[in-house]
Parts: sequence; structure tokens; C-alpha cells
Amino acid sequence: MKKIREEIGRNYHSDDTDPIPFDYDNDISASVNPSADGQWTVTVEVKSRPELSQPSRKFADELEADLYARNQVQSIKTLLKNQQEIREYVSLFLKNIL
Repeated sequence: MKKIREEIGRNYHSDDTDPIPFDYDNDISASVNPSADGQWTVTVEVKSRPELSQPSRKFADELEADLYARNQVQSIKTLLKNQQEIREYVSLFLKNIL
């Protein structure tokens, strides 16, 4: 049996082999910062739709803050994607009827 000498799923030819971060989006900015009182502050801003931005919230530890930021970014991405798909579907539907 021939032994495989490469790791499947990893590309060592790239300059950056780290995984893509959850907030890798030019439209959504999530910041997790420590505050002076020992808590962590999370702020999520959406540039294209400011009404979807989340106000700053404080958390007791960094893991809770990261989880909140990750969940908010994911829900905003899903909402934006679904709205675009609904617009395309309605547009296509109206073009077929009219």
C-alpha cells in the first residue's frame, strides 16, 4: 500500500494558510475589545444597512463576546443573502407574469 505524503485540505503553497475569519466581509465590521473594568465590549456595524448594526454590548469573558459577535455576523449575512434572493425571485416572477 502506498503512503500518502500530503495533508488533505491544506494548501502550503499559499502565503496565508490560516482559516478565513468569521467577520471577513467588507460590509460587516465586528469588533471585540477589552474594557477597563475587565469586561469585553462587542460592536457590530453594517455599512450598507446601518439599521442592522448592533449597539455595543458588554460580556464577562472573551469567549462569550466572540460567540455573540460570530452569531450576529452570521445572522446578518443570512438576512442580507435571503433578502437578495427574495428580490431576485420576485423580479423573475413578475417578469414572467407581465
